[in-house]
Amino acid sequence: MHLLSADRVTASVEGRTLFADASFGLTSDDQVGVVGPNGSGKTTLLRILAGDRQPDAGSVVRRSGLRIGWLPQLPELPDGTAREVALAGDPLAEPHEAERLLAQVGVDPDLPVRRSSGGQQRRVALARTLLAPSDLLVLDEPTNHLDVDAIDWLEEELERRSGGLVIVTHDRYVLERVTTRMLDLDPPAPGRPAEVVWHDGSYASLLEARAERAAQREQSAARARNLLVKEAAWLRRRPKARGTKPKARVDQVAELAQAAAGDPQSRPLELGTGRVRLGEKVFELEGVRLTRGDHTVLDGVDLGIGPGERVGVVGPNGSGKSTLLHVLAGRLEPDAGTVSVGRTVQLALYEQEAQAPPQGVTALDTITDVAAYVPLPSGETLSASRLAERFGFEPPLQHTPVELLSGGERRRLALLHVLVAAPNVLLLDEPTNDLDLDTLVALEDHLDGFGGTLVVASHDRYVLDRLTDRTLAVEHGRVTDHLDWSSYRQHREARQAVGAAQRSSQGGQPGSGGADGSADRSAEHNRRRQAARRRARALEQRLEKLGRRRDELHAAMADAADDPPRLLELQQELDDVDRELAEVEDDWLELTVD
Repeated sequence: MHLLSADRVTASVEGRTLFADASFGLTSDDQVGVVGPNGSGKTTLLRILAGDRQPDAGSVVRRSGLRIGWLPQLPELPDGTAREVALAGDPLAEPHEAERLLAQVGVDPDLPVRRSSGGQQRRVALARTLLAPSDLLVLDEPTNHLDVDAIDWLEEELERRSGGLVIVTHDRYVLERVTTRMLDLDPPAPGRPAEVVWHDGSYASLLEARAERAAQREQSAARARNLLVKEAAWLRRRPKARGTKPKARVDQVAELAQAAAGDPQSRPLELGTGRVRLGEKVFELEGVRLTRGDHTVLDGVDLGIGPGERVGVVGPNGSGKSTLLHVLAGRLEPDAGTVSVGRTVQLALYEQEAQAPPQGVTALDTITDVAAYVPLPSGETLSASRLAERFGFEPPLQHTPVELLSGGERRRLALLHVLVAAPNVLLLDEPTNDLDLDTLVALEDHLDGFGGTLVVASHDRYVLDRLTDRTLAVEHGRVTDHLDWSSYRQHREARQAVGAAQRSSQGGQPGSGGADGSADRSAEHNRRRQAARRRARALEQRLEKLGRRRDELHAAMADAADDPPRLLELQQELDDVDRELAEVEDDWLELTVD
């Protein structure tokens, strides 16, 4: 069933054209994921589709009687309890259905909305949007401020619902599971706005299509570089009688140079990992206890985090993940116990709610306030302006007042502000909220090579799987240690199953035998985790050594091209190295991949 049509839609913000001449239609069978860089216009496009904003040019024609469920990033909610606000979206809905949805997103139905946090208000707004019947759901970052269980539930809810869907989310697992079409706002280039590119298929297939387009651009850039060399040679050989270069030829060389440079956003972001090398100790917590009013957030926590560890922090909303990060960062003093931080630690904390900079301060100002130049692993330095450009801030955007940036651009700037300091310990609290997928990929690519200690509190399962190899679960004041997110989830499900079996048991004491057995299994699991992690690190070091030796052999074989006996000897050694590399890689994969 046809729902709406967009005809040559154009939108601008503060004189900057976001996208132009976008034309497409939506049906009730379309499950559309919208992706693109921060500032490309994703939120603006969703607002136009939902009728929350008019386009600057063009039109949107909606089917008569079309019911649209609209979840904005910053919802405006009436006063009342969460239950009352949710029911206000559909007066005919049953209260028990509103309570069911609120429970799924982790909100008490009796919560006074006006006195709740921004995250709680977004969850109430999500419940209200899902409660009301709709033909088209338009959701802008619905997974923000949801814990992993709620995100799992939301995926199932969206799969179950009938009707059209348009969604912006940074959660790649959600995109892969619930969408069948992708609307890709191709990054703007100098002199042109973002382009709307449609792709039939999932997010993974979109990435494959992007890779093909990038390969084509690289081929074009390579051809341009070859032509550039020829053009430069022609200019150097110009006839002596001519006093100036022909202007057409000079302009052509300039155009070729620009084409040969390729896409600046495709170049990898590489920052230093701290000006001071980490020692053997990073964090040690002993008996840490911290309360907020009558609520115990951390209760007798013993924890050690060493140099180079990559730690994920998980747990339900309100369990104390952010509190733990603030304790590590020295922002909160525990009521009891000790927190010991290594002498060489230089940490940076990326918070969920970044402090707003003063009015009129430009994006570049916020970076140069930290450092005008940034150290690179090569020993060279990079200017703040060049770094900002590599992180998606083109020169005009660098000089834009921060209050005129989009919400996603401000989050991206806050993240860059942290990375510029070149810490050797990074604490990231929900880093994926409001960041576009391209920025997330760049961040993950950078953190892959980060040599310091990384602690990430996140509900994003992809980020946890991608970046961490140890998981700390914060629940009921306790912090438990697990190999990864999957093993934590299995442990929790097994614990819930044991509890359910004990409750349904007809004889004996409910806890007889279960607690001790669970503790023994947990201790054995932790021993296996430590052994597996040590083995994985040893294998990684062996892989690096074998890789370097393989490169050396390739270079030696090139030098020995005219010496057949030496070449044969080197080839035999290379075969041995390749064979061992394959074996070590297989062993490493068994330890690190489920």
